[in-house]
Amino acid sequence: MSKITSVTPDALQYILANLRPEDKEEIEAVRGEGFDSMKLALQFCQLALTLDGWIFWRGDTGEPSAVLGAYAMTPVVAGCWAFGTTSWPQVVRGVTRHARRVMVPALLKAGFHRAECRALAKREDTRIWLTSLGWKAEAALSEFGIRHEDFTLFAWLADEQTDHPRQS
Repeated sequence: MSKITSVTPDALQYILANLRPEDKEEIEAVRGEGFDSMKLALQFCQLALTLDGWIFWRGDTGEPSAVLGAYAMTPVVAGCWAFGTTSWPQVVRGVTRHARRVMVPALLKAGFHRAECRALAKREDTRIWLTSLGWKAEAALSEFGIRHEDFTLFAWLADEQTDHPRQS
């Protein structure tokens, strides 16, 4: 059993310093190689303050393993993010459950009618996970990355969240 806590700089820094390779590649595609994990952790913490962010801790080791968060891009559009360590497979069910049961209802209650995120286009695992959560690939972002990597823009709309009626 894993535990869930609010985002903290130290836990986020640990996750960023121990990213699974595919998440590291994705972050480096927009931040550059050799990013400062503490500086980036503080930036994500600031983003999480605008809405929320959660750390998922692996129950058997007690290590922070994944993070899920959202921030206000506009008063009605949220930007979302998730990434983790190589322990992601051990906590992904909890992350998924939390996204469905807590994050989406909280975004709807706060008046957001859209949420979006960007992912490396080649990340089939991300596409599968996001579509299982009701997200749709909306656009190809050609050469969005620093090294000209292609990304995909994923989004969900409040009216499409059938499990969570819009909170007007």
